[in-house]
Amino acid sequence: MNAGTKIRFAVSLLVLSVGTAVAAGPSKGPANPGVDASALARAEAKLAHALEVVDQFKAQAAAEGITGDAWRFDMIGNLMQGAEANFPSVSLARSYADAVSASMAVARAGIPAAIVANDEAASGSSAASVAAGLGTATSDLVYVPITPCRILDTRAGGPPVATGIVKTYIFGAVNVGKGACVVTAQIPGSTAAAAFAANVTVDETGITGFAEGAYLQIYPQGSSTGTSFMNFGPNQIIANAGIISLNQANGQFSVVASAPSQVIVDNYGVFIAPQPTALECTTTAYGTAITLNTTTRDGYPYPPSCPAGYTQVATMQNAIGDYQNVVTPLILDGSAYMRYNGSTSVNVESKAKCCRVPGRN
Repeated sequence: MNAGTKIRFAVSLLVLSVGTAVAAGPSKGPANPGVDASALARAEAKLAHALEVVDQFKAQAAAEGITGDAWRFDMIGNLMQGAEANFPSVSLARSYADAVSASMAVARAGIPAAIVANDEAASGSSAASVAAGLGTATSDLVYVPITPCRILDTRAGGPPVATGIVKTYIFGAVNVGKGACVVTAQIPGSTAAAAFAANVTVDETGITGFAEGAYLQIYPQGSSTGTSFMNFGPNQIIANAGIISLNQANGQFSVVASAPSQVIVDNYGVFIAPQPTALECTTTAYGTAITLNTTTRDGYPYPPSCPAGYTQVATMQNAIGDYQNVVTPLILDGSAYMRYNGSTSVNVESKAKCCRVPGRN
């Protein structure tokens, strides 16, 4: 992670006293192929801002008897699904309850009104549960909050990560850990993750023999980095939150440390690459046929109208009879007329291809 966008707000699933990690230096490693570097940088900055906003309400949540991290993950998910320009509405909330409501409003504002209406009409549920918006091929990475999931815990699988040895893990698989952790099942469709939001903890309990300033690096498998994800020292337990990018070809990430380390990685959100939203299309039946002959050589067999909410994007025509002598389309007065050049007659008919943007009426 770039030192300029390092995240200092740890979100730990562990019931431990954790410190705050500091990035090692300002240099940046090679960009991950398949993930736009500027989009990833914006995602890092937005997540840092969301964590900062949520962190303001730790004391209030504790005062109201709310324990654990579920509330934090929910609020982060709401903020990341909405526009960063709306974050101040949460920061200025007077209470924890108001902050939760404001964060839901931020998420709701990021969902097209028609999708909100359709979802509420169909299920009566909160629109905050609806997948956010329509896709685009050119916008930023799309954040998908998931049920918090531990994807790596080297304490459960044997010795620590050895000094200087690169260990590679598959995102979405139970690499080394306790219990099942199915991340990819929570991602809409079959879309692979481009990166994921994680809380990484280094547990150095009982591990000594090295100096302060040791570091942990996490980066896409097959790549490298010149920065640390976090720094640590002997006998420490320390956590840091941030974004981990993946190798887009195989969904893998690598971990390397400058000293023996027990590493725990908890995942609470996934970034998927932006995708265009496919049109939803249907085709009508053929409409009423017309007859073309030596007297009426030109004509346009109108197709049936498209269903409500759909737009006609193409016309498909069919000729029955002396079809070899039909020329189509012949553009007359802006319409695709058909012309008959034969000496007998032919019946012609049309049907329409109709499309709409999904989620809109």
